[in-house]
Amino acid sequence: MRPAPFRFNVICPVLAVLAAFPAVAQVCEPGEVRILVKDSQEAAIFDARVQLGPEPEVFGVRVTPATGIAEFVNVPCGNWTVRANKEGFAEANGTAAVTSDAAIELSLILLPEINRSSVEVSDTVSPVQQSVSENYELHPAEVKTLPSNPATVIETLPLVPGVVRSPFGELKIDGSGEERSSLVVNQSDVTDPATGRFGQTVPVDSIETVNVLSTPFLAQYGRFTQTVVAVETRRGGDKWHADLNDPFPDFRIRSYHMRGIRNETPRAVASGPLLRNRLYFITALQYFLDKVPSRTLAFPHNESKQERLNSFSQFDLVLSPRQLVNFTYHFSPEHTNFVNPDYFNPQPVTPSYAQRNYVATLADHYGLLGGTLDSSVSMQRFHTFIGAQGDADMLWVPEGREGNYFGVQTRDSWRREWLEIWSPAPASFGGSHQPKIGTSVTVASDRGHFSFRPVDIADSEGTLLERVVWSNPGSYSRTDLEVTAYVQDHWSPSARLTFDYGVRVEHQRLASNLRIAPRSGFAWTPFREGRTVLRAGYGQFYDHIPLDVYAFSRYPVRTVIQYAPDGTVLGTPVQVLNVIGSATGPQSFLVHGQRVAGAFSPRGFTWNAQVERRFSRWLLARAVYTDNRSVGLIVLEPAVYQDAQEIVLNGDGSSRYRQAELTAKFSWANDGNLVFSYTHSRAEGTLNAFDAFLGNFAQPIIHPDVYANLPGDLPNRFLVWGRLHSRWWNFSLLPTLEYRNGFPYAVFDAFQNYVGVPYRDATRFPSFFSADTRVMRDFRVNPKYALRLSLTGFNLTNHFNALAVHSDIADPQYGIFFGNYHRRYRFDFEVIF
Repeated sequence: MRPAPFRFNVICPVLAVLAAFPAVAQVCEPGEVRILVKDSQEAAIFDARVQLGPEPEVFGVRVTPATGIAEFVNVPCGNWTVRANKEGFAEANGTAAVTSDAAIELSLILLPEINRSSVEVSDTVSPVQQSVSENYELHPAEVKTLPSNPATVIETLPLVPGVVRSPFGELKIDGSGEERSSLVVNQSDVTDPATGRFGQTVPVDSIETVNVLSTPFLAQYGRFTQTVVAVETRRGGDKWHADLNDPFPDFRIRSYHMRGIRNETPRAVASGPLLRNRLYFITALQYFLDKVPSRTLAFPHNESKQERLNSFSQFDLVLSPRQLVNFTYHFSPEHTNFVNPDYFNPQPVTPSYAQRNYVATLADHYGLLGGTLDSSVSMQRFHTFIGAQGDADMLWVPEGREGNYFGVQTRDSWRREWLEIWSPAPASFGGSHQPKIGTSVTVASDRGHFSFRPVDIADSEGTLLERVVWSNPGSYSRTDLEVTAYVQDHWSPSARLTFDYGVRVEHQRLASNLRIAPRSGFAWTPFREGRTVLRAGYGQFYDHIPLDVYAFSRYPVRTVIQYAPDGTVLGTPVQVLNVIGSATGPQSFLVHGQRVAGAFSPRGFTWNAQVERRFSRWLLARAVYTDNRSVGLIVLEPAVYQDAQEIVLNGDGSSRYRQAELTAKFSWANDGNLVFSYTHSRAEGTLNAFDAFLGNFAQPIIHPDVYANLPGDLPNRFLVWGRLHSRWWNFSLLPTLEYRNGFPYAVFDAFQNYVGVPYRDATRFPSFFSADTRVMRDFRVNPKYALRLSLTGFNLTNHFNALAVHSDIADPQYGIFFGNYHRRYRFDFEVIF
């Protein structure tokens, strides 16, 4: 019998170290406070006055530059009142709780000034923000020390209700894949123009905020039908600061023996002024080497070997108090050998993946006539290679796959984008108006080459049932031009009622149509104390169409050969053509263009209603209901046309996502916060989304399109995360608990056909439960340096969370769930400068 895995032999010494020297760790060093002042439409506000501390004990006053950021350094520990105001806007206030050597970030939203005598704000409880498009905002200080130890933006997203990772590592956002959502960094689209996926995202150490908007009724957001992830990066501070995290590798321990390095994930950040009060700099660098084990395979042939570098740098040049120019550069090469191996896809069957991305952006923020003019130019490039472990044919049997991955492709895509956004000063007629006008011009290109090898389908006895061969391996090249414009307004006819309304117009040349997207919503404060807000809205949204869609006709053509039990060929081999169809979904008077091949217009219709109330300084609660109906989605579907077999890329897919969410956030001045959320949701739609074959890792078998539960459907999910701090012992406890239903799965026969309705409620993984906790403590070495020691426990209850299931009825083990990550621990050591 194999000895029990390494678990407890380091815990007691580590806990002893964390508990030692309480008096040394209680010295409270001054911290930093960064205030981001913005309007209800997420635009930075220039020339706002920010005051830290109440009268007469004012610590300092700052006037925001074009970035809307006010910074205070060497702020003593304690709770500080923050006030921000500007002519034409109502004052906003908040509280910054400064702990030892902490970097506190706080966002304040200024609303246009109107008669507010009808609103009575309590002196002890702040009102909630009266904005229509309420978002879910994440701050690095809150999330980067959690047990998951998120290093990039994408790794923080599962903390948001409606966002979860599948057992295969895919990110599911409102039940769908990344390709239906949008990722913008500093207002620029950074998704891969070829696939629409996020790719490697910005390091968490270089971000100011991450805003996740599932229902943004602001016309400035586009190119999505599900969710927008909007990231704002931060500039360097007024004094130099550096962090070094995870400098030492984690070793693999098996049977009480060291078996090499398991992972090495050092990351560092440095920031400060290059020229005082003039030029600021920040850079974040991450190196990631990880040998990710699959618990459905035996060691040592169960690892995915991942290596990547993630570098983000930003320069901010203050030309004058009203003008700021910044330059950002993001470089992120990565290589993965053995992508997602598991029991059904052992290492030889898995593809390899290599990519090299860079994004460079030059932006100018200019305060003009009481408003702000934002101009930016972005240049992006994505080099991708997907290969196989060898040249053998791929064999598909009920028990799994054998041979090598069938597809090899190279891809080179790029995007050039020019943005102009004008946020004028508020206007007063019929109340207060805060308009915004924007436009963008985007040129994108995608070129590449495919080469596919044969795929065989056999039964459990090894009898060949079907063979798919590919011909005409081809190259492709596609270039697209997209022009968008929008206008929106935030109108406050009274102090307790506001409206957001606007329209966005988009034209994508390859799609051959003009799309109009109206949005509107309101926020109403029904009670005079201003602690309750009701919000509702409706909008129409359009997906950006990835360029790989228009390369489909250049994909290799498949020929299907079927065999009798004696090995003879049945009938005549059938050649299946790749055809780009037209927009066969419902027509809309908001979409103008000819119904020609490729004239797709995937769109979503979303309405939302929510109530939010601040019960006290430490409790904010929210209840939300969202309904999203999408039509015109791009799907693949086998078809017969005039006796010819075809796989048609059509625009007749549809989906529906409904979610009820309850969220409560408990915040304590110095002791941290806890976020509780429960979501009840249903995700259903057509299953043959284009990404299954046109994404990075093509699947060789295309089933008939079916409307059913989506693979990301999760009816119930309960999530708790946050930070608790002990003042006496000066250590922090960071828990993350998650309970949810299991994902649904499809049942197949030996020919890989669906058996019954796929992904139904009767075929789900067992319920998932995970309790993770991190215990963390900082030790001050001297006024400039500190050490951070932490111990993290994963799946502390050792709950069985199945990773795979035998879902083929011809498999002798059909219906058995297996694979699980047992209870495990991790020790971290960090240096803070």
